[in-house]
Amino acid sequence: MHRRSPRGLASSWLRALTLSSFAVGGLLVAAPAHAAETSEAPATILDVSMQDGELTARIRWAAESKSLPSEVEVVSYDGTDKLTAGERLSPKPGEEVEVKLYGAVQEPWETGWAQQLVVREPKGRELTRQPYDVSLDCEDEKTCALKATPGVAASREVVHVSEALERTLASIEKELGGKEFNLVHEVARREPSLYGEALSYAQSRVVYGPAEGCRCTWQTSFTRTNGQGTTTSMGAAHDLYARPLSMTRPQNARLTAQGTSRVALTLSCTSLASILFQNVGIKQSGGLVKPVLMPQPVYSTCAGTCSGRFSHFGRITGSAWANSTSSPLLNASAMEQSKYHLGNGLSPLLNETRYAPLNSSFDVDATVSNSISGSGYVQTSAEAFYTYNGNSQMWQPWGRARGGYAIAVQGIAVCPGGGLNPMGRAWDIATGEDNQSSLSESVWNFLGL
Repeated sequence: MHRRSPRGLASSWLRALTLSSFAVGGLLVAAPAHAAETSEAPATILDVSMQDGELTARIRWAAESKSLPSEVEVVSYDGTDKLTAGERLSPKPGEEVEVKLYGAVQEPWETGWAQQLVVREPKGRELTRQPYDVSLDCEDEKTCALKATPGVAASREVVHVSEALERTLASIEKELGGKEFNLVHEVARREPSLYGEALSYAQSRVVYGPAEGCRCTWQTSFTRTNGQGTTTSMGAAHDLYARPLSMTRPQNARLTAQGTSRVALTLSCTSLASILFQNVGIKQSGGLVKPVLMPQPVYSTCAGTCSGRFSHFGRITGSAWANSTSSPLLNASAMEQSKYHLGNGLSPLLNETRYAPLNSSFDVDATVSNSISGSGYVQTSAEAFYTYNGNSQMWQPWGRARGGYAIAVQGIAVCPGGGLNPMGRAWDIATGEDNQSSLSESVWNFLGL
């Protein structure tokens, strides 16, 4: 059963995840609304990528100067929680910047493909965090470069898989059944662009995965999709702020956002027949090409001896605020809607909608235990509108809609044959408000860490 956690994160997100007991309780518990939190997120990480061989973050600073510290640090951690690089910046309100962290990604086949990017104050207070997944982008079978994409957090034994690779692996299993196959070659035969990611995935499977016989490993995938009208990669999280940009010019705007964020945790069961190895030249920053011996396992799929049950946590937050002028006509409005679902369920467990000019917020959560599905997702839609006649003697109209979420999945497996960590965990957090620490805290408490 979900337990409300105290304010203030008691332990660092950078410590290694450890196993703990988790009591499987009732089917569904819905918590009462939290207190409204309306301050703007100081920093929003919009994207993470590799450019010119270096980790590059795209960050948007808060439009309100009161939300911003005078100085921040942008730092990266590898898969062993080791600090790898950092830059110190002086943020400007409303500005969007690109930050390069030189030397941040080095030898992920040794330090882990799942890494973290953090924006914090120099004294250590964390402003925001974005997990990212490192994989390979290959010119051919012998030469590859490193690439990075936004990801979700997971316990260390969980292998990260993109949605595209997950679909391809499912098609291989359906087509080949129990026949033996070279994982990397079969992926590349169907989707050549996934060759590099298949290499990094195969290396992860060999590290954490099956030895002899039919063995299972945890793996997680996620998607963040945006509807028309949005310009960021935040999925279901957003911050729409429609307001006049000039005091003297008539103008209007209607901003909209639609998004979905999904996290899935699954058991993947295979039987290892053999492991082949191939030297791959991986490009490093500065033009260096490092030869690395990458495994290419030969598997057959199997039913497995493992059975898994899943517990879920979902929390959705949102607000709709608007300010109209003294005109008799309503010239500013906002709307925020959010839903939290399990699996492919059509009926949401949480469903909240708010309309402004009646300013209002919501912050609700729910837990589900003993589910056979390892997937949870949030859907949002929002609108912010204003129209302004250019009369600076009147109050300026504005509309604002914000949405955020936290999704967490915890799997418990029973494997008579052994070879699997009995727990796997995955979670995702994104917000347009200054409540990331609260969202993190509630997820941490749910996971029992």
